[in-house]
Amino acid sequence: MAIYTKTGDKGTTGLFDGTRVAKNSERVNTYGTLDELNAHLSVCEKLVRYPETKTILHRLQGLLFQLCAEVATVDQVKLKQYSTLVSEADIKELETIIDSYTQALPPLRSFIYQGNNLAAAELHVARTVCRRAERMLNGMRQGEPVRPTALAFVNRLSDCIYTLARMEDFIFHVDEIVTKVVAKLEHLPASVTTDETASKAVQTARTTKGVTVTNFGEASALNSQQEAHVLRHMAQQLLEGATAKSEAMGVPVVIAIVDRHGNPVLTYRMVDALLVSTDIAEGKAYTAVALKCKTEQLNEVTQPGAELYQIESMVTRPLVTFGGGFPLTVAGRIIGGLGISGGTVAEDIAIGKYAMDYMEANYGK
Repeated sequence: MAIYTKTGDKGTTGLFDGTRVAKNSERVNTYGTLDELNAHLSVCEKLVRYPETKTILHRLQGLLFQLCAEVATVDQVKLKQYSTLVSEADIKELETIIDSYTQALPPLRSFIYQGNNLAAAELHVARTVCRRAERMLNGMRQGEPVRPTALAFVNRLSDCIYTLARMEDFIFHVDEIVTKVVAKLEHLPASVTTDETASKAVQTARTTKGVTVTNFGEASALNSQQEAHVLRHMAQQLLEGATAKSEAMGVPVVIAIVDRHGNPVLTYRMVDALLVSTDIAEGKAYTAVALKCKTEQLNEVTQPGAELYQIESMVTRPLVTFGGGFPLTVAGRIIGGLGISGGTVAEDIAIGKYAMDYMEANYGK
């Protein structure tokens, strides 16, 4: 079947309900702009890096198809018979997305540039197209009935797209920081690098529920379930080693372990450890994962005048830039982080290093 029908050669087009109108009518201009917006969102879906945003953008495209059908229909009876209308629940869904993302983002204190990377910039383009569609929809209602819910939906949609753009910029910014930190650490003296190849390793193969590990550093790629199992066994060894060392030193500490996403796996507070040490230990473990290094290595590069000065103020989750945090790796891949807090920085580092050596000696590197 040919895509061309020749029915529009005289400057008219058929609406969803069969009514023919001029191609430059307000109704056609309005749903054409919504269609343009949908094309932009499709591009954005292919560009963004945040998986949740990809899912949201796919969902928004479906809702826009529904709205286009509504705007392209004069006969409301046929519309309700053949199409699903955007609803108050859809507006609430947009507001939930906005609130959720806003809570995860740094506070907004000024106007922002229109995207610092391609994905965010394209989202801002989509936002401006959405605002244009909103203006046109408001213009159309001067002469024809438009549901208030449809107007509210488009208004909230532009706010939602704006928030998605901010999140994409934020993720890009954090990735840049991590890249800079890793690049900076690669040029530090060998005595303070993250390379642990000089550490002794146990060569005896160990099998844990289907995961054969000769040495943590030589393990093959793990799936999520296997990774969680390995991390749990590592956590047990780290807890034993850390508590033994801290008791020998007479320094009560908090031991915290997180997975590669920064989610807590284990937090143990020894008797008489400072209450504040719980937050600090968890912060050290998260920082070791987020910045892919021991936290002691961040001290120099975060001093006033250094390249990463005030990095702590740029992100929403607390970062700790002094010693006591250690990344946990399998086959060169970070699967978690260890944080120790309760003594001096030197004492926390000593306890953490002992725990790492203890874990390696008893379970493999």
